[in-house]
Amino acid sequence: MLVPLLAFSCGFMLSLVWARCISSITEKRAFTAANFGVLLYLCSAASTVLIVEKQFIPILAYVIGDWVGTYIAVRKGR
Repeated sequence: MLVPLLAFSCGFMLSLVWARCISSITEKRAFTAANFGVLLYLCSAASTVLIVEKQFIPILAYVIGDWVGTYIAVRKGR
């Protein structure tokens, strides 16, 4: 149960961080964008491990987390 929860959290965070990173780049806030870039890398690395292990449930949890994170990031950005 821990791995799917981690996958969901990773997908969720990746979407939120990606939206904030793009926003920071658009607003020309280099320091903030660079920090979000590092977080993007860490989330991507964690998701890569899940995909390489070929575990269906964690990947599904990641996809759901990604969807929820993107939805929230866009709704709050209005």
